Amino acid sequence: FTERQFQEPFATLSGGWRMRVKLAGLLLAQPRFLFLDEPTNHLDLDAALWLEGFLTQWPGGLVLISHDRVFLDKLTTDILEIERGKIRLYSGNYTAYEKARQIRIEQQQAAYANQQKKIQATERFIERFRYKNTKATQVQSRIKQLEKLIRIDAPEPATSTFRLRLPEPDRGSRVLIALQAVQKAYGTQSVYSDLNFTIERGQKLGLVGPNGAGKSTLLKLLAGVEAPTGGRLQRSPNIQISYYAQHQLEVLDPAATVLQTIQKEVPHWSRTQTRSYLGGFFFPGEAVDKKVFVLSGGEKARLALAKMLCTPAHLLLLDEPTNHLDMLSRDVVEQALAQFSGSIVCISHDRHFLNTVTNLTVEVGRGTVQLYSGNYDYYRWKKNRAEPQVPDESSAAIPKPPRKGPSYTERKRKRNRLEKVKRLILATEEELDTIADRFQDPQLASDFETLEKLQRRHNSCEDTLLKLLEEQEALERELTPSP
Repeated sequence: FTERQFQEPFATLSGGWRMRVKLAGLLLAQPRFLFLDEPTNHLDLDAALWLEGFLTQWPGGLVLISHDRVFLDKLTTDILEIERGKIRLYSGNYTAYEKARQIRIEQQQAAYANQQKKIQATERFIERFRYKNTKATQVQSRIKQLEKLIRIDAPEPATSTFRLRLPEPDRGSRVLIALQAVQKAYGTQSVYSDLNFTIERGQKLGLVGPNGAGKSTLLKLLAGVEAPTGGRLQRSPNIQISYYAQHQLEVLDPAATVLQTIQKEVPHWSRTQTRSYLGGFFFPGEAVDKKVFVLSGGEKARLALAKMLCTPAHLLLLDEPTNHLDMLSRDVVEQALAQFSGSIVCISHDRHFLNTVTNLTVEVGRGTVQLYSGNYDYYRWKKNRAEPQVPDESSAAIPKPPRKGPSYTERKRKRNRLEKVKRLILATEEELDTIADRFQDPQLASDFETLEKLQRRHNSCEDTLLKLLEEQEALERELTPSP
């Protein structure tokens, strides 16, 4: 804020400047704990970087909600995951959390699969020996085991498998839009006085600069929402442009369903095609029949993006497209835009988004623009004339637990024995099934000698199977690492 702004009424400020005033008041109060809900929303990148630097040195506690993974990596020492009615605490920053979460899911999948195998084996044992008086003790023991068993939850669905492919445009012209000596003013306030700028096929540009520098104005000029005050803005013939503005959520029809919203844009799509497309924006199954007015802010943001992106365009103009999106939605949208063959001009304060999607950076300020031939990290390096910071991976490292249990040689011997026991169990069960089939043979109905031999063999196989199952259980317990 300049001194001239100190006396301005708060109500006249934009959302970004109001956010700065609120944050300044909180920080000056020096509380013991700060609770911040999406503090970088409505801040430009310079302000977000300043806040990040300030909070890095903050001596008090910090509880933070943010979808800016770089911001989280810089500031957090622990991550509290809230998902499906459960909470889990992870040590480390966001990168460490992602790695630890993936390991936990893989371990849960393995543990769930192993437990299901054991449950099925126990149930087969109970079923096979349920009516044997000589095995009643073992059967009851296993029934109690099942009753006391703490069931492992089925692993979460692999939501990361969601993929989104955007409709691709035709090749189009090499030069999409050319601005020559463009001027733009609002009354006496000049934003651009001599703007020269060209957008070519395949370019993906990120606009950066402080709030009020003219980024959104430039996007509106390119979209045709605003007309230049002077100069020349020339668009390629037949160019298709899609524009996503920050107020895009407000133009959704609240009475329409999710499906109807997209069908109105692309009526030639089949219902199956439309549902498949919406699935990429996390509207699966019956979710497409929801009315817009019941959607959350994040759901509306996804739908507004889906509506804007469903028709092929040579140029996408995006103003803060990831606001209100959760991490997973951001990942899917980022990957889709990174693979998109058309051109993109976007404004975003999400550094991860800019680094993933853009290949050029345009600094906007003082009525002009300057082009940098790289993504946001390259732009920062170029501005600072220094090597880019190497992320501190020590904080993201996941310590390996100390090894417990028997030596490698002993474990190998026991694993080999376990595999052999499993093969013997399978062979014994097959022999018992064969004997059971022979008992049903009508020709043996009066052959008492053969039937007696089969009964003795059947009893022997059952005893063998019981011993093998008990040995299998013992080996599996020994080979399971201690928690």
